[in-house]
Amino acid sequence: MMKAHDENVRAQLSYQPQDERQASSLAAALARAGADVVPTADADADADAGADAAGTDAVVLLWSYAAQAAGVTAPAGGERVVPVRLDDCSLPPLLSHLPQVRLAVGVTDAAAAAIARLALTDPPVGDKGVEPELPVVISDFGPLGQYETCPRCGVGSDRLRPYVTVDHHDDRALRLVICGSCGWQDHGDL
Repeated sequence: MMKAHDENVRAQLSYQPQDERQASSLAAALARAGADVVPTADADADADAGADAAGTDAVVLLWSYAAQAAGVTAPAGGERVVPVRLDDCSLPPLLSHLPQVRLAVGVTDAAAAAIARLALTDPPVGDKGVEPELPVVISDFGPLGQYETCPRCGVGSDRLRPYVTVDHHDDRALRLVICGSCGWQDHGDL
């Protein structure tokens, strides 16, 4: 269930200093999607982070190898968390069951819109504490679209990978999405 459409999401964007460039791009894209963003670098070390983020709808946690190395954990206090995977670093168990967005080709406005939707979506009533078998993972492939599953075999979007190649026969650069399970692919000009 979504909150009223006239509400804009207010989100705390938590990230590591090493990911500041991507966090800045994501904050700008979220703002274009209508979100009010409170950026917080290295939330564990910033004592004012909780005060700055008071009244937010969700914590958008930019997850990367830098976050894993810093020992970042899920925010306490029952806050809604939307993990945003910057790279292929797997999420810790406390976050891996949550609906998440994977930035397969970097920050896009479509990915920001998906993050804002997840931040405003309430969990189903009566399902609290019940872990789904497979989390919703929305992978954003820029101009090739967003996928939750492979269109051919149905495997989760974690098995889809972006590629860039050159078609030497037609002399053009291509952007591809390829399924690691069944070999399905989609492509478009780069």
